[in-house]
Amino acid sequence: MLVSRLLRLVATRPCSSSSSRFITNPANRTNQLSLELKSINDTHATLLIDGKEAKFDWIFLRDSCQCARCTDPSTRQKLHNTTDVPLTIAPQNRGAQISNDNNLEILWNKPLLNHQDITEHRSSYSNVWLRTYSSSSNIARARYHDRPSVYWNRKVIESVNLRVQCNDYLHSDRGLYHALKLLNDYGLIFIDNVQGELAVEQLTERIGEIRHTFYGKSWDVKSTEKAINVAYTSQALGLHMDLLYFEAPPGLQFLHSLTNDVQGGASYYVDAFRAAETLRRQNPQAFRLLCSYPVTFHYRNAGRHYHFTRPTIVLNPFSSDQRIDHINYSPPFQAPFESDTSKDEFRQFIQAFQQFRDLLEEPSNSYELMLKKDQCVIFHNRRILHARREFDASSGSRWLKGCYTDLDNFKAQLRTFQEKFHPVADVHI
Repeated sequence: MLVSRLLRLVATRPCSSSSSRFITNPANRTNQLSLELKSINDTHATLLIDGKEAKFDWIFLRDSCQCARCTDPSTRQKLHNTTDVPLTIAPQNRGAQISNDNNLEILWNKPLLNHQDITEHRSSYSNVWLRTYSSSSNIARARYHDRPSVYWNRKVIESVNLRVQCNDYLHSDRGLYHALKLLNDYGLIFIDNVQGELAVEQLTERIGEIRHTFYGKSWDVKSTEKAINVAYTSQALGLHMDLLYFEAPPGLQFLHSLTNDVQGGASYYVDAFRAAETLRRQNPQAFRLLCSYPVTFHYRNAGRHYHFTRPTIVLNPFSSDQRIDHINYSPPFQAPFESDTSKDEFRQFIQAFQQFRDLLEEPSNSYELMLKKDQCVIFHNRRILHARREFDASSGSRWLKGCYTDLDNFKAQLRTFQEKFHPVADVHI
């Protein structure tokens, strides 16, 4: 049994105390992390990282080896399958120790399955890597998932400066990082001084690839005859999200105001996350119904037939706090219900749906403004509901240019710039 083996306990200098959250010298911080091997058994290692106990399964550690034989240095992709790790993997006798450079080193007792030609393998894990994977909260911070959304109503959002200059957004990495953080927190920003008919494409590509749809690479929002979408009329357009009839709706929407001098036509926005959290607090049963009851969305026009069914509220199943992941709400594009509406649950859902609608349409929860010429709004299409007041098309001209990109692109850029300006190795955890 491994429990009887001699353990090498190496005490290192603990990290220096500091009232600052950030360390100016990442290298020093890395070296100052104390790492001790407390105990081992057949399945786990127990470490003390800066005095905090953390357990690691041998299978997890072997599967996560980052050496050049396990992870390709160029592609940075794994060269083995998780299922190649033997269930009885463990260190050789005295094969787990803390190295002089304060890392955990392991000499494994057997090769990977289907890799029998490699008879001996040694893995090394840095103290920062071990600290990162020592808890779910540390993992969330390393992936920059620990920054919760800031729920807002009109009073809250009017106290926040959501405006970013186009030049800063396009030509300054710090300017873009600032915009990305605002989008992450509030789901809504406005870019000023945006000029040019195709400028919205440039704004979108600053974050990631444009999401092409049947509307085009970018698309014009104008009042037209024989419109294929209510957005292309002068009618009022109620609170909604775009393209929920797609299997994967786009995550960010860009709308650039090229001309807007009509009477009416104000835009308004609502934080659906806040409304959902309010409903969860006020009526948990109604909240649960909205998390489960199927609502169908469709688009049947212009020779196309899109169709998808989803619940109104979707939670992140892997978050410890049952955090809201996204909302699906788009009354103009709802199809007839395809559930069994003869059951009592249907009317219960309708009542819950009405309560949610009331929260969304409460005037104090909406932020309304007239998009000015050369102003572009960017919003989280799976969180922020957008709408438009009716306008008089004969009173002037209203021309918006739109674009989409996916949330994957947004999150990738946010992580990239946070790693650049705020690396997790610099943060006290």
